[in-house]
Amino acid sequence: MIGNIAEVTGGKGGEAYLVTGLEKSALIDCGMAYCAPQLIANIKKVLGVRKLDYIFLGHSHYDHVGALPYLKEEWPDVRAMGAQHAADVLQRPNALKKIRQLSVMAGSDFGSEEAVVYDDRLMKVDVVVHENDTFDLGGSSVMVIETPGHTKCSLTFIANGDVMFASETCGVMTKEGRVYPAFVNSYQEALRSIEKCSRLKPKIIISPHTGLVNDRDIPAYWQKCRTAAEECRGFVLRLLSKGYDEDRVFEQYRKAYRNEGASELQPNFAFEINSRAMIRTIICGK
Repeated sequence: MIGNIAEVTGGKGGEAYLVTGLEKSALIDCGMAYCAPQLIANIKKVLGVRKLDYIFLGHSHYDHVGALPYLKEEWPDVRAMGAQHAADVLQRPNALKKIRQLSVMAGSDFGSEEAVVYDDRLMKVDVVVHENDTFDLGGSSVMVIETPGHTKCSLTFIANGDVMFASETCGVMTKEGRVYPAFVNSYQEALRSIEKCSRLKPKIIISPHTGLVNDRDIPAYWQKCRTAAEECRGFVLRLLSKGYDEDRVFEQYRKAYRNEGASELQPNFAFEINSRAMIRTIICGK
């Protein structure tokens, strides 16, 4: 617990945090579909008879929205809050099909026996949010910061004025203090998002997929995020300059950036999808 913020994660790769105000409650991300039963149980332990009011979606990837339909079934009045691009993505039949497919694969990879069964009509954004939108929970709040780069719809959230739920755009910091880059959509926008977040100077940082950043790592956090992005881009560009094609670049990237610790955070298929997208982003100069 961090004051009125509780981790309610339902399984590997499905990180979620619950912020409880005096009047309302808000879930920050909801993780994968297979995590839903345990996630709901964890939320109920904190809320008791209270209802869940908001679900803030970090972006529209399957590992951040997978449990959304299950939460809406449990709390029909809950409102899913996300960027306009996320709202658009979740209206596309092909995107919904892909989210379901990846959700099934992830559950299998993480050893879950939970069937992925939900109504696609519940996989949607109810309220589009924008930069600096702030939601009062009663003695507590959640503010929205737009941080594109991982996806076009990536958002960062600040709870209670000083606890930052950093976007995956900035990277993912492991417990050992290493940051893995994640600028799937745009390297340039990622650098701008990192700079924007650094200027806010949060006292507490929660890194996507790994959780609370150690106090000792906070002073260097943003520089590590910048360096990770820059080194990744340089790594790929050096291989491209040697005439490597995308497949050979990916194989070298996998050897350099995939290890046992990273495998705990993300299934192999998801690592390949994101890494290849990031390589193509670098090739295109985005």
